[in-house]
Amino acid sequence: MKQNLLTILTFLICSSSFGQFAFNNIEFKLKEPPKSAYRIIQTKKGQVKKILEFNSENKIIFDYRETEIPPFFKWKEPHRFIYANEYDKDGRIVKLYGFNSNAGLSIYTYEYGQSPVTKTLFTQEYPKTKDFKQNTNAYAYISKFKDFKQLKSSKEVEKIIASPKLKGYTEILNYQNKPIQKKEYSNMYRDTILTSFLYNSNGDETFKKIVGISNNETKKEINNTFEQNSETTEIKSFKDGEVTSVYRFANSTNQDKNTKTEYSESRGTLNIRHYEYDQDDYLIKVSVYETEYNGNLIVPITPDLRKTSEMIYKYNKDGLLEKEKMTNFQMNKKDIRKYKYRIEIIE
Repeated sequence: MKQNLLTILTFLICSSSFGQFAFNNIEFKLKEPPKSAYRIIQTKKGQVKKILEFNSENKIIFDYRETEIPPFFKWKEPHRFIYANEYDKDGRIVKLYGFNSNAGLSIYTYEYGQSPVTKTLFTQEYPKTKDFKQNTNAYAYISKFKDFKQLKSSKEVEKIIASPKLKGYTEILNYQNKPIQKKEYSNMYRDTILTSFLYNSNGDETFKKIVGISNNETKKEINNTFEQNSETTEIKSFKDGEVTSVYRFANSTNQDKNTKTEYSESRGTLNIRHYEYDQDDYLIKVSVYETEYNGNLIVPITPDLRKTSEMIYKYNKDGLLEKEKMTNFQMNKKDIRKYKYRIEIIE
């Protein structure tokens, strides 16, 4: 649960930098990746912004990144994140290192069982000192970690491994190692969270239901329905057994035109994000629209929609993001950012 909250926090902080978009959120995808282990280092105006390290199977084992922060935090250094993975011989993640310069340092261990096949999460955290204060970016020093080997051999990891190992959720998996049931407890919301999954005969996920239960009462219910070219989500909140609010959003894809569109409804307004990809599946443009919500989540893109902002992406010959241009039509504001790269082969 904490890992999910950190991901949401990352998105909110990134997107707040320019309202509609999170800058520098394009994942690295080389057109011709090396056959051996390698590392990609991204810089902006000479400053390191991202480092991704891949093993010889082209799986990410180390991910370092910096994001912008809202000015009200008044931090002296950027918000930094590190995610590092260890895999077993079957390619399953067995350990995830989640280092957040503001929220703390954690290691998540996944253990797999049989009869039935299960996946259980255990969490260990870096011990906080008595003078630790929230929202101070106290762990900004994690910028010292530049590769997986350095991270794994650090004193921070040594301390975390020596800390108590707390059991999180357990997933029951099917024969394809996909979850069919998951149970966890949220300390933040004091809810028991039950998730169930359904798949079709091809192994594609068709439905997911998440229920938050507190004191034997349902507090929240999330239903995700997956169809061939679309996904619809409905979030219901409850109080005393009655529905108090409903939030809906959806996305659809058009493979013939290499596009994806996301829709969300809030307070009578339908917000639309339209993604366009090139023939190699690289994202090249995102357009944001608004219109009045008329009860339909998925609507066609027409000139009648209000276009509020746009992001255009350009890539270098290796397939790495080189330039992004943001235009905010509501504020009549533009922003252009450029990035450079260095690719290192790991012996």
